[in-house]
Amino acid sequence: MSQTALLRRVKDEVFTVIAPEYGTEPDRVTFDTQEGTWVCVKQLPVPPSLTYNGDGRVDVLMLVPMAYPQVPPDGFYCDAGLKITNHYFRGMRDKHYPEWQQQLIAAKWNWFCAHAYNVQHSTWRPTNRADEGDNLISYLHLCLGILGLEGSKRP
Repeated sequence: MSQTALLRRVKDEVFTVIAPEYGTEPDRVTFDTQEGTWVCVKQLPVPPSLTYNGDGRVDVLMLVPMAYPQVPPDGFYCDAGLKITNHYFRGMRDKHYPEWQQQLIAAKWNWFCAHAYNVQHSTWRPTNRADEGDNLISYLHLCLGILGLEGSKRP
């Protein structure tokens, strides 16, 4: 079976930009090896005040749109027990894979709003190379920035 363009791109990004930055330990960075529709980075640092156990570690799951990299992810999934007041909208659905919503909720993931672009002025600028332009690592940095800002609001 040949790999799809999406799977090739996701695999390339995982091995060339995400794993080198966040670690190559077993299961630290996982991805959909069949289709390339998701990437999960585990044990990422966030402000300890966001986590109920105070360890300051979360897992982030990004669903990758079929039109990626031209279309960025829209929102991310994170631990259900995260103490966050903004960017979380109960009942909201991932616009690329709404059919997965109930399964993800049952698995204790919550969806958080994070847009890599604004409607009037696109700020998402991917290139043909996985290690240049906007990519999943730049989107992951956006997600962690949101969580860091949210954590700075807590005592």
